[in-house]
Amino acid sequence: MKFIKNLFVKFQLKNSLKRKGNYDVKVPANPKCIGILAENEDEFKETKDFIRSLWGYQVRIIGFYYNDRTQETESISHKHFSSTGLPGTYCNGFLDEKLDFILVPSLSLNPYLRYLLLNNQSRFKMGFLSDENKTYLDFMIKKEGDDLSENLFKLLAYFEKLKQAC
Repeated sequence: MKFIKNLFVKFQLKNSLKRKGNYDVKVPANPKCIGILAENEDEFKETKDFIRSLWGYQVRIIGFYYNDRTQETESISHKHFSSTGLPGTYCNGFLDEKLDFILVPSLSLNPYLRYLLLNNQSRFKMGFLSDENKTYLDFMIKKEGDDLSENLFKLLAYFEKLKQAC
């Protein structure tokens, strides 16, 4: 069943990419709600902790990471998508949420997370440069080294400079 869902999610993702029109990228001045989509739990938690260290509990953080072994609150898997490749009610809250921006700390996302990234209403999506991410993200920097916190610091420093310029 997982194999069939993978095929249908990729199909739905391809259709969403075709329908995706140009939109005005809006850099949020004072973020109040931030989304995180990460490939694994470690990246998700490290990114969440990093954002908390910057803004504390002044911002609301929601998001997902992919894990098909456990059913934790912030994890999704193929089980949260229908057999036709569409997200279930579990994911609809994220898709309908008006996020100030979405942060992607991973260089590659699986099709389930890419679907959520593409179909969320957020007008600003940022992360690290990779061939896969360039289709989905509005703002990217090159990831240097393996230290995620250091790279997140650089990314958000550039984000602050971008906010000041706009």
